[in-house]
Amino acid sequence: MLMQVGRRLRSVSLVALLGIALLACKKKSTSSPSPSVSTESEQSKRFKELAPKVKTLVGKLPTMAEKAKSEPVVKKDQPLADKLDKAKFLIVGDKWLDAPDRKADEGEVDLGSSTLYLCKNAAGKDPHKTKDSDLKNDVGYMEECLGWEYVAVLRARAVTMPKIKMASKSFDKGEVQGDLLLFSASTAEVAARYTFRTTNSDELSWFEDTPEQEWVDKSKRDLVENLQGVIQERLAGERDTMGK
Repeated sequence: MLMQVGRRLRSVSLVALLGIALLACKKKSTSSPSPSVSTESEQSKRFKELAPKVKTLVGKLPTMAEKAKSEPVVKKDQPLADKLDKAKFLIVGDKWLDAPDRKADEGEVDLGSSTLYLCKNAAGKDPHKTKDSDLKNDVGYMEECLGWEYVAVLRARAVTMPKIKMASKSFDKGEVQGDLLLFSASTAEVAARYTFRTTNSDELSWFEDTPEQEWVDKSKRDLVENLQGVIQERLAGERDTMGK
């Protein structure tokens, strides 16, 4: 009989203790609710901040393209007073302004900009359907594009493509002539005008067993890189002309 009473008392005590514990948990839950956690990443937030600005910039390119068509041929340089770091401007051919994915035609130097293409493509993405690692790259492209204060638009008027001579491992230099209109990225107005004339480097580094087409492509890249380098130096105030 005594054993049965002892068991009943222990059961009652356990039930009471359990009730007290449950009540304490309930009070703690009521007084200290768990903070809500945002599922949006920092990259996604940054993307949403930059994308509209990039779209505004890209939206001005067709206007620049139309003005580049109507502007008369530049006869004499009308330079910008300020010296520009190369990160402050985009160099792009007039035919690539509103078509960054355009391919160069035969006998035409490629004056496109991969950064402009990647930037425009990035701004058109849906961040909710893009991996965070890809958004990080896209944000980087957009930040670079939004650092441009000017757009240097090249109008190539006379082009001689370089010619590879495989037998002698040499080449005839190519040449590109034309003019450059420097547009303000914020207003799409022409801020300066220049003329240019650039040739290939004197030599290319030749490697055995390299196919001819690779040499052709390399010589074309060399011509474009020389032109870009001359423009960067001219706008930085490191030279007085871009060739004659």
